[in-house]
Amino acid sequence: MKRAFMASLSLSCLLLLPGLMMSTQGSVKGTIEAGPAPYVADEMPFEKEGFRYLQVSGSPSEIGYQHGSMLSDIVERSLSGYAHATQSWYGIGWRAARVQGMSYWSYVPQEQRDEMDGIVKGASEGGAVNPLGAPVDRWDILTLNAIWDIWWRMSPPGDPWWWFPGGTVIGADESNVPHHCSAFVATGSMTLDGGFVIGQSLWMPYFLAPAHAVFMDIIPEKGNRILMEVTAGMIWSGTEFYLNSAGLVVGETTLGVGHYKWGGLPSFIRLRQAVQYADSIDSFVEIMVDRSNGAYCGDYLIADAETNEVAILELGSDINVVARTMDGYLGSCNYPWDPDVAKEMGEPQGWDHGCYPRYVRWEQLMDRDRGNVTAFKAMEYLGDHYDTVEERDNPCSHTLCGHVENASGYPHGSIDAKATNRTMTLRMETLARYGHSCGRPFLVEDQKRDNPDYVFDDLIDIIPGNISSFGAFYPLEVRVQDGKGSPVQGAKVILTSRVDGASIETATGADGMATMPMLPCSHYTVEGKSGSSYAVLSYVHNGDGSIELVLKERDGQGGLLSGGSGALVIILLIIIAISISVVLIRVKRRKGQVHR
Repeated sequence: MKRAFMASLSLSCLLLLPGLMMSTQGSVKGTIEAGPAPYVADEMPFEKEGFRYLQVSGSPSEIGYQHGSMLSDIVERSLSGYAHATQSWYGIGWRAARVQGMSYWSYVPQEQRDEMDGIVKGASEGGAVNPLGAPVDRWDILTLNAIWDIWWRMSPPGDPWWWFPGGTVIGADESNVPHHCSAFVATGSMTLDGGFVIGQSLWMPYFLAPAHAVFMDIIPEKGNRILMEVTAGMIWSGTEFYLNSAGLVVGETTLGVGHYKWGGLPSFIRLRQAVQYADSIDSFVEIMVDRSNGAYCGDYLIADAETNEVAILELGSDINVVARTMDGYLGSCNYPWDPDVAKEMGEPQGWDHGCYPRYVRWEQLMDRDRGNVTAFKAMEYLGDHYDTVEERDNPCSHTLCGHVENASGYPHGSIDAKATNRTMTLRMETLARYGHSCGRPFLVEDQKRDNPDYVFDDLIDIIPGNISSFGAFYPLEVRVQDGKGSPVQGAKVILTSRVDGASIETATGADGMATMPMLPCSHYTVEGKSGSSYAVLSYVHNGDGSIELVLKERDGQGGLLSGGSGALVIILLIIIAISISVVLIRVKRRKGQVHR
C-alpha cells in the first residue's frame, strides 16, 4: 500500500511537468502573432506590404540623388499620374504645366534646390522620362513639387468644385464632391494609456496609388530627422503624414480655395521647412503661416510627443485658426469647422457640406470609445464604412474609408491608412496599410464592369497589404555567447517585431557577432538559437544598439527542464512527493491505532 501510494503521488507530480514546461515556454514569446514574411533590412530600398521603404542621408544633393536613383521608376509614375490629373481636371498638358512650375523656382531656398536637382540626377540616370517622353529634368521635378500650388492658383476663390472644375467631370452632384483624407487626433482621457493617438488616410484617384506608396527615413545635415510617407519625386510628403525627431507628428486633410497671394512662399516649401525645423506646435504653426501664398489650405493635425498636447491648424488663405487640447480629440475630414474659414472658402457648414457626414462619424466613434482609443483602433476607424446620412454601412464618399467609385463611379478614395501613438512616435515608428483602409481590394475588372465611363489606361489593381509598422532605421549589433562567455559562431538570431510580427533572421560570425545595419525602430523579441541552446529577451530599438545574448541548454521543448535547472526541478518534485507520502502514511497509521 505504501509503495503504491508513493508511486502514484510521484507519478502525479511528474505529470504536472509538461504543463509547467508549456507554461514557461509560452511566456517567452508573449502574444506575438504571425506577421509579414521576413525581409532583408540592409538592402535599400525594399518592399514591405505594398510600400517601397528606404533611408536617405547626407547633404541635400546627396539626399536627392539617393531618392531619385532608388525610386526612378516610381518618380516616372508620379509625373505621369499628376500629368493625367492636371490634364483631365484643368485642361492643362504637361508642357504648359512645366511653364507654370518654372515660375516657382525663385521662391525655392538653395537647400531645397539642391535636393530637387539631386532627384533629377538620380532619376534621369535611372532612365526616368517625363510625360513628354524626354529625360526627367529640373522643371519636371519642380512642377511635380509645386503641382498643388499650381492647381490652387488656377482655381477661382470660393469654388466648391476646385478639385474637379465644373463638377460634371465626375458626374456627381455637389454633395458628393470627393475631397481627400480622413484624420483625427486624441489625447489624455480619450486614449487607453493617456498618450496621444493620431491617424490619417490619404484620398486620391486610384491611378496615383503607386506614386504615393513610399516610406522614407530622411537624415539631413541640418534640422530634424524625418520619417514620412512620400510621393516619389517630392521633397515634401504629398500624402501629408510626417514624424520628426523632435517628437512632432503631422497629418492633413485638404480644404477649399481661398484668396491666392502672388509673391507668397509656396506651400511645398513651407511644409518641408516646418517638418524639418519645427520642434513644437507653435513653431510648426509659425512656419506654415509665415509669408503664405494662400495655397493648399487644410486642417493640419499636430501631436507633440514631448508635451502630449495635440492641435489642428485650420489654415485658410488669409484666416488661420488653431484649436488645441491636452485632454480631448479633434476630428478632420476636409470640413472647415471654423465659420470664418468656411466663409473665406465659400463653403457651407453642417449637413449642406458633402464632407460633414464624416465629421459626424468622428464624433460618434470618439463618444463610443472614450478612454479606449489606441493606434490599432485608429486603423479600424480609418477603415470605417458607416454612412451617417443613410445610417447604415455603405462604403462611399460619406464614410471615413472613402469609396467614391460607389457614389459617382469615379475611381477615387482612400489609398492608405497611417496611425501612431506617443510611445511609437518617441522611437519614430508608425502603423500603415497600403490600399483601402478597410482592406478591400480595388480591381480594374470590377471598375470596367460597374463604371465603364471611368476606366483609365493607368488604373491598376490595388491589393491592400497587412497593417505593418514603419520606423526610422538604425544599426544593431547582437553578440551571442555561451554560458562560459565564449562567442558562438553560426548561431541563428531572430528579431520579431512585437508591433506587427515582421521578422528578420541572421546568423553570427566567428566572433559571435550578428550585425543588422538597417533595422527599423520597433519593439522586438530577440531570440538566439544554436543546437539545443537558446536565449530570448525583449528589446526596444530606438537608436544605435547593442545586445548580448547568453545561450543556455534546454530540452526539446525549451521549457522548465532545460539543462541543470530541469534536473533540479525533478529532484525537488520527487523529494516533495516522498515527503507528502510519508506524512500521509504516518497519519493513517495513527488513525488505525486509535480505532484499535
